[in-house]
Amino acid sequence: MAHHTLVVHPLVLRQARVERVVDVTPRMRRVTLTGEQLGAFTSEGVELPAFASPAFDDHVKLIFASDGDVRSVLPLQLPHGIEWEPSETRQGRDYTPRRYDPGIRELDLDFVLHGEGPAASWARGARPGDELWFAGPKSSTVVPADVDWVLLAGDETALPAIARFFEERPVAAPVRAVVAVSDPEARQELAVGQADAVEWVVADAGDETALAAAVGRVEPLPGTPYVWAAAESRSLLAVRRRARALGAPKSHVNITGYWHLRDEEARGGDAAPGRAAAGAPGVSVGLPSPPVEWFAVRAALRLGLLDAVADGALGIGALAARLGVGAASLRVLADALTAGGILAIEGGEGTAGGSEDGETAGAGEEARIGLGRLGEELVENEHARERFDGMAADQVLALAALPEAMTGGGPAWRIAHRSTLRQTVVADADEYAELVEHAEGAASVFSGLPASPVWRGPRRIAVTGPGALAVAEALRAAVDTPLTVVEEPGPLGVLREAAGEDPDMTFSASWDGHELAVAVFALAHRTDGEARELLAQLREAAPAAVLVEQLTPDGLSPASRAHGALVDLGTLGDPPRTAETVLNLAAEAGWRVAARRKLGWGIEAVELVGTEPSPDWGGAESARGAGPHPGTPGPDRES
Repeated sequence: MAHHTLVVHPLVLRQARVERVVDVTPRMRRVTLTGEQLGAFTSEGVELPAFASPAFDDHVKLIFASDGDVRSVLPLQLPHGIEWEPSETRQGRDYTPRRYDPGIRELDLDFVLHGEGPAASWARGARPGDELWFAGPKSSTVVPADVDWVLLAGDETALPAIARFFEERPVAAPVRAVVAVSDPEARQELAVGQADAVEWVVADAGDETALAAAVGRVEPLPGTPYVWAAAESRSLLAVRRRARALGAPKSHVNITGYWHLRDEEARGGDAAPGRAAAGAPGVSVGLPSPPVEWFAVRAALRLGLLDAVADGALGIGALAARLGVGAASLRVLADALTAGGILAIEGGEGTAGGSEDGETAGAGEEARIGLGRLGEELVENEHARERFDGMAADQVLALAALPEAMTGGGPAWRIAHRSTLRQTVVADADEYAELVEHAEGAASVFSGLPASPVWRGPRRIAVTGPGALAVAEALRAAVDTPLTVVEEPGPLGVLREAAGEDPDMTFSASWDGHELAVAVFALAHRTDGEARELLAQLREAAPAAVLVEQLTPDGLSPASRAHGALVDLGTLGDPPRTAETVLNLAAEAGWRVAARRKLGWGIEAVELVGTEPSPDWGGAESARGAGPHPGTPGPDRES
C-alpha cells in the first residue's frame, strides 16, 4: 500500500520557449523557460490551470521525437488529463523543476551536460526562442511534519531537488546531505543553514559504493529522520538499508533510482536530473527472464532466501536451518541463482555436490551465501519483486494452463487456482491489496471526475472496486454527503484498513439506500460473467452509475501490449476488453450510456442510467451520448 501523502495535479500539456541559457557549472546547464502556457490558458476550448510545482522533488516529462517531429508525438489534451497515443518515435525524459516563479512565469530546468541522449543534446543546443513541450507534474509528495532531522543523498542528477530542498525548506529541521559528483567542478553553492552539514564526494558516475559509504559516515541526530535519496539505481541499495538502520518509517523514506547504468548510458545517454532516463522507475533491465532462472528467483523470494542474507552472507548450513530446507538442495538453488547474478557464493568449491551440513566435497571451508548485484535490487525494489512473486507472477504461472483454456476449459487462472481471479482476491486480502495499490497509481487521472454534474446535489453515493479510495479522495470536495464504500467482507477489510480514520467515509457490504453506484476498476479482475453480475447488481441498487475503467491501451507502453493481452486472455478467459465490449456488458445489465468522459491514460468515466425512466441527474449535458442504441459506444471525447 502507498505510504506517502500525495497532492495530485491535473495533467496538462504545455508549450514553453527558451528565455535564456546559463551554465551553472561546467557540467550543468540551466535553461530558463517562459511562455503563456505556464499560466492558466485555454486550448481548443478547454480551460487549463496554471503550472504549479509545490514540492522540491516534483518532476515534469519533457517530450522529444527521434525524427525531430515533436508535434506528431504529443499527447492529446483532455479537459482534466492527457491521453498518450502509440508512437515509435516519441522520447520522454523526466526532470525536476529547479525553480518556478509564477509572477513572471519562469521555469528553470537543470541539465547534466554529458552523453548524447535527446535531453542532453537538446540542452547543449538550446537557444532563446527554442520550443520545448512538457507535461506534469502529476503529483507532489508531502514531506511529513513530524521530522526531527533530514538526510538527503544523491548524485549530480539529484542536485536540482537537493538545492530546492535547502532553499524552500519544506520542514524546519537540520539537514545532513551527501552529494556524489564525478568532477570537483560539479559542486554548487547550496543554501546551507547553520545547523546543516553537506559532504561532497568525488567518484566515477558508475561507482556503486561511494555514495553509500558517505551516507554510512553520517552521524545520526536524535529523533525521527526523513530520508530522501536519488541517484543511479544500484548505488542506492545500501542507502535503503541505511534508512532502515536509522529507524525511518516507510512514510519517511523516499528513495528513487533516477537512472540506470546500462550499456547505452556508458556510451553516452541521458542521466536526467529528476528521474530515470527511460523506462519504469526503479526496475532495471537485466533481471533474469528465461523460465528456469525465473522459477529460481521465485523460489528464493518465497522461501525468504534473499531477505535472509540481505544484511550479510551466511553459511549454507545455518541458512538451510533457518529456511527449513536441506543444505544440499539449497546449494543447487544457490548455484542457479549465482549464475544469474542474484546470489554470490563465498568460499567452498564445486557446485551442487555438497553434503547435508553444507560442506562442499573437497572444500576446506563451508560455503557462504550472500547477495549478488541483482539480488540486492530485488531485495530493495518491491516493484521488481512483483515480477516473480505476487499477482503478476501468479498470472504468468496460470498461462501454463492456456492450451486447456483455449480448447474450452475456461480461464487458465481458474484451471490453475480452481477459482476465478475475483474469487481469489475476495478470499485473499494480500491479493486484493495489490489491486488497491495499483489503482492508487492512477490517482492523477481522477482529478477530472469532479467536473461532471453527476456528483451535484445531496445524492447518496456508494463506490466499489480497488480504486474506490482513490476516487473518493478526488471527489472529497465535490460531494456534499459522505461516501459509502461497498464490497464483500474480505476486500472491504482491506479498503477499511487502507483508509484509516476517515470521518467522511463509511463502509458497508450492502448497496441498499444509495442513489448513485460507482465502480472503479471493478471489472478488470472479473470474468465477463462476473462483470455482468456486478453491473446487474448495480442496476438493482441505484438508478444511475459511473464506471471508471481503462478502456483503451496506454500509448506510452506499446511494447508490453501483446504480452499484456496474453496475460488477460489467461486470467479472464477472453481477449482484452475494448470500450465496445464493456458498454455491451453494461447494456445487457439494463444500463444506457448517458456520457463518456476521457480522464487520461486510456481511463474513462462512463456515466450510466437505467433503461427505464429515471430522475434527471445531469441536466442538458447528461443527454449527450444518450442517442446511440444501448451498448453502442458514446462520443469518444468531449466536444
